[in-house]
Amino acid sequence: MMKPLKVLHCTESFGWSGGAAQSLWLASELRKKGIENIFACPAGGDLGQKVKTSDFKIIDFNPASKMDLRLAFKMSKVIDELKPDVVHAHHPKAHNVCLVAKILSKHKPVLVVSRRVSHRLPDNFLARLKYKTRYVDGYLAVCEHVKRILVNYGIEKERIEVVYSGVDRLKYHPEKKDIKFSRQLGIGENDILISIIANYSSDKGQDILVKALSVLQGGSFKVLFAGRNTDGEELKSAFLKEGLSLDRGIFLGLRDDVARILNISDISVNSSRTEALAGSIRESLACGVPVVASDVGGNGEILKDGVNGFLFERGNYRQLAGKIEMLMKDPDLRKEFAARGVRSVDEKFSVEKMAENTLNFYLNRIGLAGRR
Repeated sequence: MMKPLKVLHCTESFGWSGGAAQSLWLASELRKKGIENIFACPAGGDLGQKVKTSDFKIIDFNPASKMDLRLAFKMSKVIDELKPDVVHAHHPKAHNVCLVAKILSKHKPVLVVSRRVSHRLPDNFLARLKYKTRYVDGYLAVCEHVKRILVNYGIEKERIEVVYSGVDRLKYHPEKKDIKFSRQLGIGENDILISIIANYSSDKGQDILVKALSVLQGGSFKVLFAGRNTDGEELKSAFLKEGLSLDRGIFLGLRDDVARILNISDISVNSSRTEALAGSIRESLACGVPVVASDVGGNGEILKDGVNGFLFERGNYRQLAGKIEMLMKDPDLRKEFAARGVRSVDEKFSVEKMAENTLNFYLNRIGLAGRR
């Protein structure tokens, strides 16, 4: 009988993040298929605690720098001891450390690296060596946009597979509006609630949405901001600067009840200036909330303009305002987008599909490594 496949998941993720969630969901789905999963991550972090609760074996992995050679040496010993078939580096520091560990180890597992962001890759000798080396057997890109970035950098497209991140459908699904929760937040019975779920930053473009709100024509609405620092003075000042009353805004800061927020929302907005594959869009669609999003990164791979949502030109706040107005004035259109959005998540962005596609890539890379 063949021994079960063994996968070592490596990440420096300390706090809870989209990438951390994807790694844990992946391992949980792979376990259902009889695959052994081991985590190397910060044992005291949010992911580490959830890994322990989920009964996965954990190795403390907490890089002191971008290239922690001491940790790389330790991981080479771990690789020789555990003999994993696949080492999956889920984040950049894990990529660095696992690459050196594989070079140092006697056992040579397949090394797979996830690329979850659309940032420009560094253009220097060491970076190109790191990304192009054959010690990395393959890359998992979260969308076609990220794959194009890797190909343009000089990595062969045959070594790259697009695997869309999944959505936890047990957590994110349509529910009846929680009227009591709405009232607690100060949302009136006739208010249209526009939500933007994103940590406050220039990249996430909350200022673009604020400008759009300032030119909306009529309608009773409230806008809800949830994410790190969205309860700070900077965002509130931007709100006042555009002539908006603070009574129009709900500034919640970082929250752990995003599904609950989405299920009282009428419209979800993603106004990012840069994006790979926005989790807030996928989660909004899964909850049956129509979305208006900037046409950047992989957003257009989630939303089909006029089919399951609206796209607008990056930074064009007047165009954003126009798309929001269309949804505010047309409840039937909101219902159509909601139904199509839920279907698109089930067809393309389920956790099960993400795990299945990832496993197929593992097996493909293992097969190629065996032939080499």
